[in-house]
Amino acid sequence: MHIGWVGGILRVRDELERAAVAAGHTLEFHMGDTRGRGAEGLERVIGRCDVVIIGIEINSHGGAILAKKCARRLGRPSVMVRKPSVSALHRALEQLQLGPAA
Repeated sequence: MHIGWVGGILRVRDELERAAVAAGHTLEFHMGDTRGRGAEGLERVIGRCDVVIIGIEINSHGGAILAKKCARRLGRPSVMVRKPSVSALHRALEQLQLGPAA
């Protein structure tokens, strides 16, 4: 599965990518910046991914809302997490695999 991660700091990106690969997935990271062409880049990332994980504490409010709306419009399942971390990635993957009733 190709995972889109929206929001976070660059120093966490490598750790998240390694954790995703270890779980048998790939991960594409977008910092959540929507200024300038950031919104277009965000939409392209979400369009390439199977699922989207959106960090809300480290992301701007507008960036998180835009990511959620874009994921819904493109038919991509999404999960909101508080902070970008490997444990948040694992919890989000469990939630996505269990479905909305979990």
